[in-house]
Amino acid sequence: MITYAREDGLTAADYIACVGATSLGQGRPLANTDRIQAMLDNADLVVTARDADGSLLGLFRAVTDWHWVCYCIDLAVVEGQQGKHIGQTLLDTATALLGPKVSIVLLSKPNAEGFYRHIGMVEPMAAFMRPRTDRS
Repeated sequence: MITYAREDGLTAADYIACVGATSLGQGRPLANTDRIQAMLDNADLVVTARDADGSLLGLFRAVTDWHWVCYCIDLAVVEGQQGKHIGQTLLDTATALLGPKVSIVLLSKPNAEGFYRHIGMVEPMAAFMRPRTDRS
């Protein structure tokens, strides 16, 4: 049985173990525990998927105004657990917590675009980014 819930206080160690077991981990500063903890502490919404023994199977991390838009920063499901609807259920749980007036926006990794299309997300016409200069 998998439990999906909003989780305040997710630890950097749990995040690193989960995201590090996905292709998303390659783009995150997993060696910098303090930065990871700051990223978690400053997120507005973290939803987790945990199995019966408490192991973290996946997570959704976002910033939101709770009234118009939610920017999903991470949607990660550990290798070996993908294909079990965990990612979609994390998004569904976040959607329920946010309510029907809030859109969820995210940037997809190129190899994950098919997943988002498959679950019914739509592609915006344009996205722009000012890259960070510190990648540590």
